[in-house]
Amino acid sequence: MILSYVAVFLIFLLLGLVYYRLAVKFGIFDTPNQRSSHTKATVRGGGILFPFAVILWWLIFDFQNTWMLIGMLWISSISMLDDIYSLSRKLRFGIQFLALTMAFYDLDVFQMIDWYYLPIFYFIGLGVINAVNFMDGINGMTGVYGLVFFSSLLAVNQYMPYFQNELLHYEILAICVFLFFNFRKKAIMFAGDIGSISIAYLMIYFLTKWYITVGNWTIILFLAVYGVDVFITIVQRIQNGEKVTEPHRTHLYQRLVNQTKIPHVIVSVVYAILQFGINLGFFILPKGYPEPRTAFAFLIILGLIYLMIKRRFQSIEKTVE
Repeated sequence: MILSYVAVFLIFLLLGLVYYRLAVKFGIFDTPNQRSSHTKATVRGGGILFPFAVILWWLIFDFQNTWMLIGMLWISSISMLDDIYSLSRKLRFGIQFLALTMAFYDLDVFQMIDWYYLPIFYFIGLGVINAVNFMDGINGMTGVYGLVFFSSLLAVNQYMPYFQNELLHYEILAICVFLFFNFRKKAIMFAGDIGSISIAYLMIYFLTKWYITVGNWTIILFLAVYGVDVFITIVQRIQNGEKVTEPHRTHLYQRLVNQTKIPHVIVSVVYAILQFGINLGFFILPKGYPEPRTAFAFLIILGLIYLMIKRRFQSIEKTVE
């Protein structure tokens, strides 16, 4: 078993090296813009490893969950094309909707819940996909946070075996290889939309499977740190009359990197540690779930702490100006 995982790791590493060479040859670079926290063009699309891990798992383990795989192929392909050509937002949302439909069909969501709940599932699914994409802005963020998510699911799977262990293992190995290129002071490769969106698609797939099995909404705490940052930032931008779809650098993690000059990898690790602490305290150690009132109160407190920290940095910026 260990030797097989070593072989898979080496396959992912080879794919990463080959893709890097091809990306350099064909000019697939991320050029800095208003949203960026980097200053020079860097290879993008390294997140191709994440959907490739799903494909390899599907091929080796008897072609399981084919509809989910097809959805992954759709959403990762359109995201890769967007990394290269910048496609229209409507097209991207349409393919994301289609991919979610395939994931939900794979999980029998349409048979297991009443039809009037479906808009909520789609709203949350599309929201998480684009929220994870919004947070993919500094070295290590997507990789380390994804590593925490899937590793935590592995721990949960020890006492609640709801998930495909091998798929989790393959995805973790793919993330570890990607971090070799990305988790450094000067990243040599970014995940790109194909990385952040495909990993978000998997997150939604596993969370949906978990929810329809246990019916407990508190599992959304697995994305609490990302969720609070994205939600409050969007609300603030709307209040300021800004278009939420335009590039910006107003997330807390961006302020920590750009205004206070804290290294990317440190900010990424802090976010990951906070999320792991939540997963450990509410799910892994208790081997269960928090009470809904407890989870709701925690989200409120987390949001208030986030606001206090963010306003503190905003006041410092105004003082400097």
